[in-house]
Amino acid sequence: MERSDCKKLVVLSEGADLDSLSSAFGVLKLFPDAYLLKPRYLSKKAGEVFKEFRKLFRITEELPECFDLILVDTHYMPENIPKEKVREIIVYDHHPSGDVENFKGKVEKVGAATTLVVEELMKKNVSLTSEEATLLAFGIYEDTGNLTYEGTTPRDAKAVAWLLEKGANLRKIREVVMETYTPEQIEAVSRIVNSIEKLFLNGKKISIATAVLEKYQPDINTLLYEIKDLKESDAFFVILEAEGKTYVFGRSQSEDIDTGEILSKIGGGGHREAGAVKLENVPAERVKEILKGILTERFVKLRVREIMSTPPFVLSERLSVKDALYEMSQRGIANAPVINKEGKLVGIVSKKALLKVVRHFPDRPIEDFMNRDFRTLSPDAFVWEAEEILTKFGQKLIPVVEDGTVMGVVTRLDLIQALREDLTKIKEKRRKLELPENIKGLALKVGEIAKSLGYRAYIVGGVVRDILLGKEVWDVDFVIEGNAIKLGEELARRHGVNLHPFPEFGTAHLKIGKIKVELATARRETYPKPGAYPKVEPASLKEDLVRRDFTINAMAISVNPEDFGTLIDYFGGLRDLKEGIIRVLHPVSFIEDPVRILRALRFAGRLGFKLSRSTEKLLKQAVNMGVLSEAPRGRLVNEVKLALREEKFLEILELYRKYRILEELIHGFRWSEKLYQKLEELRKVVNWHSLEFKEEKIDYGWLYLLVILSTLDYETGRKFLEEISAPSWVREAFKFLFFKKNSVVKALKEARTNYKVYKTLKGFHPSLLLLLMLDEEVREKVRIFMERLRHFKVPKEKIEELKAKGYTGKELGKKIEELKKELMG
Repeated sequence: MERSDCKKLVVLSEGADLDSLSSAFGVLKLFPDAYLLKPRYLSKKAGEVFKEFRKLFRITEELPECFDLILVDTHYMPENIPKEKVREIIVYDHHPSGDVENFKGKVEKVGAATTLVVEELMKKNVSLTSEEATLLAFGIYEDTGNLTYEGTTPRDAKAVAWLLEKGANLRKIREVVMETYTPEQIEAVSRIVNSIEKLFLNGKKISIATAVLEKYQPDINTLLYEIKDLKESDAFFVILEAEGKTYVFGRSQSEDIDTGEILSKIGGGGHREAGAVKLENVPAERVKEILKGILTERFVKLRVREIMSTPPFVLSERLSVKDALYEMSQRGIANAPVINKEGKLVGIVSKKALLKVVRHFPDRPIEDFMNRDFRTLSPDAFVWEAEEILTKFGQKLIPVVEDGTVMGVVTRLDLIQALREDLTKIKEKRRKLELPENIKGLALKVGEIAKSLGYRAYIVGGVVRDILLGKEVWDVDFVIEGNAIKLGEELARRHGVNLHPFPEFGTAHLKIGKIKVELATARRETYPKPGAYPKVEPASLKEDLVRRDFTINAMAISVNPEDFGTLIDYFGGLRDLKEGIIRVLHPVSFIEDPVRILRALRFAGRLGFKLSRSTEKLLKQAVNMGVLSEAPRGRLVNEVKLALREEKFLEILELYRKYRILEELIHGFRWSEKLYQKLEELRKVVNWHSLEFKEEKIDYGWLYLLVILSTLDYETGRKFLEEISAPSWVREAFKFLFFKKNSVVKALKEARTNYKVYKTLKGFHPSLLLLLMLDEEVREKVRIFMERLRHFKVPKEKIEELKAKGYTGKELGKKIEELKKELMG
């Protein structure tokens, strides 16, 4: 990348501390053309300093198309930075480890990264104000413990001396660096002190402390040196677990103990005196046992290569469904990697998916039904990365890949066998949610009743998605591990409302205040043929969720008293919600129920989401296989009707066009450039109407449908509107388009006065007026009618004058009409 217009951009790590912030400011002084990407999250102290000194920073909130990336206090590549936009990388870091290899700048062993930047400023004799020198000094003082920590060098002291010469304010530095501690930090220190465990190895004392906190205290590591037992140890490790993350800090005061090397074995880094690592979903107690194993040189299975099954059993993508089932059944294998003719991994196929399609497609290749959307690991990945994939994302098997070749596989059984000492049960990732106030009381009541009956209850499906998106919720779906109707009877009795049970489905409906409630017994579903209504039988919550359409709709929230508000996410729905992705739960989802094709596009249009790569491929494949023609017609058109009510129907319609949906649903329909242009014109008309006449509510989706159907013959369009149970005004508008529109357009073209326009359009439904505006030759006349003429009234005083002259009845009406004609012009 040789573009000369590339900018310089400083990007801070998540939770960056004062040393990072001070270094970043120094870089802005060093490079006048550099900008700081606005940090998303800083440590508490760094955040306060940034807020106070923000005016000194040159900040941007957007990534340029091309830039030189500057990293400070780290040389690990940030996950959110697209590498293709980066021309070169500049680093100022005092940590020896990182994954950026080719860079300019400095990585040297000093007490603070800020020192390296200040040295460059000293060389160039850059002018600093007292305020700027103070800001730079913060980082050095904090990271060296006021020049007292092991790892502090004479270079740090020289940098501080130069900053003091430039007017650094010691009083301000003392206020910031030596601030008083919060009650939460003191509570955390208390837990650390009470948990200290001491090891004596080769004559050295090593202390390990753990604490589980409600919320992580970013500046807690500054307190560690104040703890006597830690301060007097040859080395210590502090492990803090909070909010699904575990933070590990190591400090060494012995030449024989290298904390950076020890923590590198679990993915961290640093140098001899200090090291750190942040782990996702690895409990503090487990990290402690791993560290003890490393320190005592006891073998600990940390890497995937140590637990994977090898050599792996793989299948060719061209193998038929029936042959693949035979191979898997012979070996008792439930899931297998799929490779292409070059031997490269292309998917994962499950026996369960093949069993669902073998009756209808026994000779089709398994590539049509394999899952292409999955995660792999390298042999050197950590064991807990495998645990996360197998639990959080619902994947049954992980291919272990090296240089493009499948070296082995990891399943839950592999994990349980390898980690039986410290892994007693694999659980889904858990997170507590605060329920909206309008449904919280109801949820508590359902959970209480469920417990009294020996059941378990959960909020499920789209309502969970909407709660996470912060939307208002008035319809609540509960799934009950137990008898939903029995629970519903008790709930209805307590609220004094009627229950509407449906015993054949194990469901019940009721309304409590403004809230509509549906209760359903947890169930599994099987489809006798593509698109058919499913057969239902009781099942567990997980089986109930796995039958659902998309990951974002397959989450649950427990309402049981013991874990009320806990989010249950087996399939990575929260991740997909954050990333704006629609993803099916299994590869035959669209074949089992083709209506999901339309639902996927409705949600994508409504939420502005994209289909995952695998989901898009499966959707196209299902459409091409003609599954929509096999689905119950009533369910399909009902889904279209739901789409028509969406505010973003035009976005949904665009997706229908992209994936050729309407061609499958409406006999004889074909897209054309002329139709597309007409819909674009209607969009402009609708936008104008929605702004000018906000009080005039029209379901605009029906107008788009009318324009689409007007490209067909009348009988085909009429039948489709009948199928979809279109409102009477829609059916009348469709009839108007075929039999009356031309004569009205002709009359409007010939109208030479406002009054003539008024007489032509008087009494027309607003929908007809908007459809007429698609004709450019009469658009302006219709607009004038809508804005000025349709509600035109003769002034009262003029009518009174006519009455005074003795006009009454029909004569009065005739005179008023003549006056209206005169006034309209």
